[in-house]
Amino acid sequence: MPAYFTSGWFGNSEAAWHGKGIVTEGTLPAREAFEKAEALFPVEKRELFYPCGVIDSTGIGGSTRYQPSGQYAVVRCDNNDLLGMVTKRYEVVQNESLLRMAEFLREEVDMDTVVVLQNGSKVAFTATIKGAEKDVVPGDTIKRRIVGFLGHDGITGVGAMFTNVRVVCSNTFALAERLASNRISLRHITGVNDQFDSLIQSIDVQREVFEEDVEKMRFLANRIVHSGDFRSYLEILYKKDLYVPEDLMNGTEGRLKDVTEYRKTRKMILAREEGLGMDIPGVKGTWWAAVNAVTEIETSTKRTSTGAQFHKANFGSGLTASRKAVELALEFASV
Repeated sequence: MPAYFTSGWFGNSEAAWHGKGIVTEGTLPAREAFEKAEALFPVEKRELFYPCGVIDSTGIGGSTRYQPSGQYAVVRCDNNDLLGMVTKRYEVVQNESLLRMAEFLREEVDMDTVVVLQNGSKVAFTATIKGAEKDVVPGDTIKRRIVGFLGHDGITGVGAMFTNVRVVCSNTFALAERLASNRISLRHITGVNDQFDSLIQSIDVQREVFEEDVEKMRFLANRIVHSGDFRSYLEILYKKDLYVPEDLMNGTEGRLKDVTEYRKTRKMILAREEGLGMDIPGVKGTWWAAVNAVTEIETSTKRTSTGAQFHKANFGSGLTASRKAVELALEFASV
């Protein structure tokens, strides 16, 4: 089983990227989806103790004495798995709170997935916002989704973020990441459940932003990539990764690797020609294809066998890479 994935439910007959979890036709009510994903386990905060000698001063026949450390563990109650390390001020938020978030949004969204990651260190759901689905070109559909998340790792809070997803490829476009309304993160403090009202207000904003995003994607689909521009595009996007520093000992100057020398950009060159959805009329050869080649390698869960890709796309570097890919493509396409 992939290290990042523990259990999950996947709706609309869309099997998981690794073949695990429960798959059903259509969507489900939030509670049923959480139950099928085994995502309603309780957690608690437990203080950690450490041994500090024996009670008997002779050291013979005594028992070990334990001292409170002032540090706490977040523990999954059903199997005692350690999920994270926290301080005394940390307040646990139960998975039922994330379920309440999903139920709170039930009139506005259709549930897509519920996943438990890293033994329960993170729990997340994705849902499609009703009325936020458009074609960039006929047959190439984009949806606006909300990702609700809750962390028990001591680092991740509880909240929601909004992403665009290209359905044919299941890759994430973080075009609206620059907007403050794109992510709502609530701290593990008392009263966190009272703040969920802000999510409904954000959804109305996201519908408007989604229309703007689709127009930008359609603009990219109407702009041809000229000879050599895709290489230049990748060189700018991955300049840090392609840079080879100077070697004073051997007298070599700093340089950029060719994009075919770097594994990730080499894959993107192939994906621009043969990637998922490139056979849809109106995609190949455009800046829309260029963006999809990058986001397919960075965030798509269609061609990878690891749950780490889902984590990367929704919580990690994939979102940042996607945003930069779209912004730079818009610059190239506007020249």
